[in-house]
Amino acid sequence: MNADKPMRADKPESGPGDEVLENEFRAMFAERSETVRMATAPYASVRQRIAAARRKRRLRLGSAGVAFAVAAAGIGVWATVPGRHQAAVAPISKIPASGGPAKYLYADGHTEIPAGPLQQAALAWLRANYHGDLRGLTVVTTFDPGIQAAANASPGDSGVAVLDARTGAVLGLGGTWDTPMQVADLMKPIVLAAAFQTGHYTPDSKEPLDAQKHPVYWPPGSEKTPLTFVSGNQQFNWPPESPTTTIHDTDVTLTQAAESGANEPFAQLELAADMGPSGVYQLAMRMGMPKSSPDFFPVPSLVLGVPAASPLTMASVYATFNDGGVRHDPRMVGQLLAENGRNVWMPPDTFTRVLSQSTADQVTAVLHAQLLNGPTTIGVDSILAGDRSGLWAAAGAPTSEEAAWLTGGDSHYVASVGVSSKTSNGTLKPLGDDHHGGVDIGSEYAGPIWARVMGALKTRD
Repeated sequence: MNADKPMRADKPESGPGDEVLENEFRAMFAERSETVRMATAPYASVRQRIAAARRKRRLRLGSAGVAFAVAAAGIGVWATVPGRHQAAVAPISKIPASGGPAKYLYADGHTEIPAGPLQQAALAWLRANYHGDLRGLTVVTTFDPGIQAAANASPGDSGVAVLDARTGAVLGLGGTWDTPMQVADLMKPIVLAAAFQTGHYTPDSKEPLDAQKHPVYWPPGSEKTPLTFVSGNQQFNWPPESPTTTIHDTDVTLTQAAESGANEPFAQLELAADMGPSGVYQLAMRMGMPKSSPDFFPVPSLVLGVPAASPLTMASVYATFNDGGVRHDPRMVGQLLAENGRNVWMPPDTFTRVLSQSTADQVTAVLHAQLLNGPTTIGVDSILAGDRSGLWAAAGAPTSEEAAWLTGGDSHYVASVGVSSKTSNGTLKPLGDDHHGGVDIGSEYAGPIWARVMGALKTRD
């Protein structure tokens, strides 16, 4: 080495093959970067490739953004969009199959899902949660073939959603699973959870049953003017009760109130000084009720379940009771596979603790008692044949009887069934002629479907 000449890190001489390779890298890099200028590319073919790569990139980013925006505004198929404290369940328009995944599989990894609503639901969920290119990929969903068969067997006017409460995986969706309906008595367990969280109440705590002798007042400080409602031409103390509720001037435990479907004890609970509608409202959102749910406000009537939600939303909310107070964002896809079978993506399990283990256990204990006793047993007796060990559920229907619900589960799974009927112009109409609502109506219409789905779940493990 010549000592008089300093050492240099010279660039090695490049041949024609190196220049072609450099241009190939330039074109590939352009797909993910806007810093490469097409004017610096020496060949027209390379400039064309850079332009094409950027068009594809913009299309992919644009389609993901549009899917998310439509999901927030929404019409059509419902998708689940994870959030920090809840999964906002929002409608999304149907997405054409062109340019999408190559095929969809059930969770078993080999049974193909035919074209239809289930594919659309999975694709809508993917568009909201995965922002890569879906073309040519195989989507392995979370749907279970046996559970899906049970969900599909439900009558056309019913909606069914089944979740694995331990992971948030959606195992089955049937019928009108995405239709929002007034949740009615399904709000009461959330009121219970809010009460148990304060540490001031247990399932054996007592509240008055007779609203006419024990009025409720709101807001605080208005103790001279109780809340009232008008029925016919008469005024009564609020809340109204179903005719099937036997009223006595007595106090009942919260468990007894849940079994009978009474409203007054839960109204007293909600409007107590250490509770309030705002506390119930905030907890419901943390458990998964979207803030945008119709008629969802921190007002006294919240305890009567005036907000509307879909079976998928209510399954997700109730799954929090099941997993010891931990809320998991619902997911419909387990993984994405490349053509060679390589795993491309798996969604993260996003979860948040929103209730204590003690609160969750107390709520499910009350709901187990509700399933064993009172009007909730009407629709499930003949199917469950007395075997209800480990099962818990809540039933309900609004006074209009435009919806009927039964939602609950066992130690692992949650199923929510909502039944409704529509007129020719698409509006909800009453299911029956009683027009009193209550847990008996919910169990009568939704109970048999729920019991059959839970029977299918028993064979899964």
